[in-house]
Amino acid sequence: MNTGQSMMAIGAIILLSIIVLRVNNSFLSTNDVMMESKFGILATSLAESIIQEASNKAFDQNTTGGNTLTSVNSLTPPNQLGPDGSEHHFLQYNDFDDFNGYDTTITDLPSAIFNLHCAVCYVDTTNLNSAASSQTWSKKLTVTVTSPSTNDKIVLTTIFSYWYFN
Repeated sequence: MNTGQSMMAIGAIILLSIIVLRVNNSFLSTNDVMMESKFGILATSLAESIIQEASNKAFDQNTTGGNTLTSVNSLTPPNQLGPDGSEHHFLQYNDFDDFNGYDTTITDLPSAIFNLHCAVCYVDTTNLNSAASSQTWSKKLTVTVTSPSTNDKIVLTTIFSYWYFN
């Protein structure tokens, strides 16, 4: 082999190495995007599960057992939203606002660890983005999900209103 052929062989090896590195980098980037998507879907599913669980509860402690209310003053005061003294786990919660202050860490999934935080407040239907300072017929649940495995933070909210028809 002469010098020209050796230089061409070295050039071909360098070109092949560059192509292999770029393809490998592309595969790694695709894998990162795929994992981020997977974590986002899992976090959204966890938040939606909490929202569904809370939405299946009574609107307020004073409306459990089929009790009906006609005055907002009969509802739990805003500073007392959260679980009652005997409700130590979310499976024991009996009304929507018991989820206020609920924090948990999900560690039993095979892919990642997720931290969930819930906040409940009263809202005025004319401004759903800010908390009302007194009782109203609508409560907002905000579920925030974070994970050390991703930089994304998932925040889902729902509004639950009390309706009674005679």
